[in-house]
Amino acid sequence: MKFRWSYKHSDKDTILDQIKESREISDSFIHSSLTDLPSHSLLKDIDIAADRIIEAVHQKEKIIIYGHDDVDGITSTYILYDFLEKLGSQNHFYYIPNRLIDNHGIQQNFIDKVREEKFNLVITVDGGVSGKDAIAEIMELGCDVIITDHHIVLDDLLPPALAIVNPKQKECKFPFEMIAGVAVTYFLIKKIAEITGISDDRNYLFWVAIGSISDKVPLVDVNRIFVKEVLDTWNTFDDNTLYKLSPYLEQGINYSQRMNNIHFIIKLLSNGRGKNGIHKSMKLLTTHNKEKDIIIAEMQSLQKNHESKLENIRHYIRTKIPRKLENSFVFRDLEHQIPFELLGYSASFITKRHKVPVIFIKNKNGIAVGEARGTNGFNLVDAFTHCSEHLIQYGGHAKAAGFTVKSSEIVKFIDKFEEYIEQNQRVIEENKRIDIDAVISSGELDKFNEYIQMDYNLLQPFGPGNPEPKFLLIDYLPQRDVQRMQFKKLENKMEPEVPYNIVFTFRESSFKFIDYREKNYML
Repeated sequence: MKFRWSYKHSDKDTILDQIKESREISDSFIHSSLTDLPSHSLLKDIDIAADRIIEAVHQKEKIIIYGHDDVDGITSTYILYDFLEKLGSQNHFYYIPNRLIDNHGIQQNFIDKVREEKFNLVITVDGGVSGKDAIAEIMELGCDVIITDHHIVLDDLLPPALAIVNPKQKECKFPFEMIAGVAVTYFLIKKIAEITGISDDRNYLFWVAIGSISDKVPLVDVNRIFVKEVLDTWNTFDDNTLYKLSPYLEQGINYSQRMNNIHFIIKLLSNGRGKNGIHKSMKLLTTHNKEKDIIIAEMQSLQKNHESKLENIRHYIRTKIPRKLENSFVFRDLEHQIPFELLGYSASFITKRHKVPVIFIKNKNGIAVGEARGTNGFNLVDAFTHCSEHLIQYGGHAKAAGFTVKSSEIVKFIDKFEEYIEQNQRVIEENKRIDIDAVISSGELDKFNEYIQMDYNLLQPFGPGNPEPKFLLIDYLPQRDVQRMQFKKLENKMEPEVPYNIVFTFRESSFKFIDYREKNYML
């Protein structure tokens, strides 16, 4: 598929200045640090939540953390669980649902657990804001509920919790709402530490970075500060789990290697779902050192099996993608080839390549589960709101959302979703493009060399919201320029004496082409 090239010529002298202009970023973006974080006190209800948790610990009340079984939820659960211990609690527990067994959201089995085991306080992390009925039932038991979440808030479905700490809710004055669930949890911990004078563990920052990157939040503003701090000060963290994982990690001397290590840890923690709220990743994070090696070996075995499963799924998906993909793709896994936990991965696999909204749907006990991934400018939550008459429940982010639907309503839902796609066709078409950050000609390669030597690291870390810059090279003549700049995957496709325009990225020491045209195409 050919995409539009979106770029503009600039009169800026350096590559870095071109990128700053095209992305509208300032020096403060590049040089921000922990001192630039907004005050955690700006989060709505954070004082109520902190005071209630402190009271529960002092009164030796029974506390349970209700997590989420992705890495954002696991890291959120861990840092709060660990901090409660530092506060002096000896009566706190965690529960991480298994999406392979439980439907989305708080289910009756957890409510029954709260009732039977007489919990006094439930704290949700990385979720809970869409569980109005379940939260109401727990509160009716006489058990308080504190919600910490970062998903989109639907005002008419707001749960009756004691406190809701979520930057996306109305009247919240926190200036940046696109943080991960683990960041919300971290800010709550900072608030409690501020009130009690009990210091938090600096290692929590490491797990905030892990959870944030895993949840694919945009690496700008608060998120960039967290991740950049961890990458810049990697060798200062002395977390026991990180120490035990160090033999499996690259000796991270640069950003790219350290990001590779983070992605390795994310993949490892993504395994280990269990029953009755138990998760192997939480065992790894909370157990004593002697047991960590055994758990790591078990989880590595699970990860190898997982990678093999992913490859099989990618192969299967390729056989199902139509030759010509229009403005969306909805796939029902009627052959049961895709596990529930990989529906989102499957949707992302297509969205990244074709830049269209994608939904994967799979039946489960008479109810279908759907995972969707979207593109810039297209809001999946708005799309599902349009289809809400056919859905049981839905929630998530603009570009990553999920839902449940009765099997009998799937066809009606798809029709309604395609109606929304039709209404928003222009938005989707406009985003089938490659955004180019800087333009250089073959005669200006000295500028690019200067960028690599002097400025390349200033823009890191790269990720969602701050991707690796894309460059447009004008008038590349293979027979003249191949020694100065090699695009190995293009060499067999280009005529030596024909000039081309090439869109590419640069990573560490190599060039990766994205798209190309013969020069007269653009002219």
